[in-house]
Amino acid sequence: MNSLRGRLLIAASVVLAAFLGLTGLSLDRAFRDSALAAVEDRLQAQVYMLLGAVNVDAFNRLTLPQSLPEARFSTPDSGLYADAMDSQGNLVWHSPSLLGLALPFFPAVRNPGDTQFAPLEASDGTPLFVLAFTVSWEVARNQYRLYTFRVAETRQDFDDQVWSFRRGLSGWLLASTGMLLAAQGLILRWSLQPLRRVATEIKDIEA
Repeated sequence: MNSLRGRLLIAASVVLAAFLGLTGLSLDRAFRDSALAAVEDRLQAQVYMLLGAVNVDAFNRLTLPQSLPEARFSTPDSGLYADAMDSQGNLVWHSPSLLGLALPFFPAVRNPGDTQFAPLEASDGTPLFVLAFTVSWEVARNQYRLYTFRVAETRQDFDDQVWSFRRGLSGWLLASTGMLLAAQGLILRWSLQPLRRVATEIKDIEA
């Protein structure tokens, strides 16, 4: 009887562990994808903010004010960076936060309205998320130029967020596993009780 109960408990535990493991992997992947999409949306919003601050000077050159709505662009090593390139890949502007740093090589998007998003590293090795967005800007009447705006932020907040979720998820899965195993043990004990009585009666008959 104990052998049968042990086999059933082991089989149920293996199935439960596999199910909860797959559930944990699925939830982790879904959360990571959601957090990554949120980063991309946030960087896209920063690009639109920069576009709203763009001016063209008397020489038809693209300029941006020293003070931007997002204060982190004006603070060196703030974790949020931006620059702009022309169609030849020449840097025409960069945020003060990039002082002493350079965003990684990221090919300019050739078609206006196109976006690229990727994890890359800054010149000092800092892990970044970089988004590039190309626009066709009218610098004079019927005269347009292509510019690619790049916005980047460090991956530290993203990594911390994912790690915090994984830690909470692991704790929840371990607690659920313990409770379900205890419940399985009680259910098996209750389910096998009639067999125990039968075994006891058989032993009495044999005696």
